Amino acid sequence: MIRAAFGVSRRLVLLAGLALGLAAPAAAQDAKPIRIGFQTGEINVLLSYALGSGLFKKEGLDVSTKPFPAGPAMLPALAGEEIDLAWMGEFPSVTGYANGLPIAILFMERIDATNVRLVANPKAGIATLQDLRGKRIGVALGSTSHYHTLRALAQAGLKAEDVTLVNLTPSNMPPAYVAGQIDAAFVWEPNVGAMEREGAKPIANTKSLGMITGGVWVGRRAFMDGEPETMRRFLKAWDQAQQDYKANPAAVRAYDAKRVGMTAEQFDALVEGQSVAHPTFRETLTADFLGAPGQELDSRLMKHLQGIGGFLLEQKRIQAEPKDWPGLFDTKPIQAYLASASQ
Repeated sequence: MIRAAFGVSRRLVLLAGLALGLAAPAAAQDAKPIRIGFQTGEINVLLSYALGSGLFKKEGLDVSTKPFPAGPAMLPALAGEEIDLAWMGEFPSVTGYANGLPIAILFMERIDATNVRLVANPKAGIATLQDLRGKRIGVALGSTSHYHTLRALAQAGLKAEDVTLVNLTPSNMPPAYVAGQIDAAFVWEPNVGAMEREGAKPIANTKSLGMITGGVWVGRRAFMDGEPETMRRFLKAWDQAQQDYKANPAAVRAYDAKRVGMTAEQFDALVEGQSVAHPTFRETLTADFLGAPGQELDSRLMKHLQGIGGFLLEQKRIQAEPKDWPGLFDTKPIQAYLASASQ
């Protein structure tokens, strides 16, 4: 009797183990695939954390990432359905939408007050915006860098013709500065910080010029509309990443610090210099960002994007401004996530 009972118990244990063994592949098969594009030359604290800590995996996502040197390079990948979501600046998002790509901004991931800075070489005699006359300024034409530069010149009573604009990618600005090929540059971290470490001095930034800028998550409409469960899991993971960042900034920053090859102290200084804010999803639906449904045109972010549209048209980067500006925003996934989270 005892031996028989032992045999039954053993079989039950084996069956239980088999059931557990089968459960893992089932869970793996249930993982939702999502392809994410990101900019290698940008600081992206929360994305690095969500990837490196396994947060996406925990929420049932099978994430594959594809690096890009800058936002505009992601547009063909979105058009070719090579990626589903992309982290980029506002400029490529407006460019792609205005040129007919079926994409939309999901939310503004971060807003930067001092991340984008105009730095100048003191040896070139530049201490104020007025001193830029006749100088060589490194800019990425058609981008946030270019837009900020023109605003700075206007504030100083100068025009583009009063300076020499040198078209450079952000990563090429520090070498050009060190080589003495430019006197100043308007760009973002980590490249602006690299020039400051070489002696460049900041003389203007987004906040001082009365502007706004930041990073946005953009998605293919077909994906966002067709994969509601995948979007819910992505937003849940991102929501958790935001909460973790508030609770333990050092632990969350460690992942992106490692990616860009900085010590914790160096990376902390960089992030503090950005003056970054990460809007919550509820804040996303306010007038400061995407606005409430039906009120998108009244939002501060929309007015900012419309200003970018006018600039891009003037620079011949787009053929016409979008006729349906509200269509650039898609808050349905966030609304659905918040509704599910409150249940």
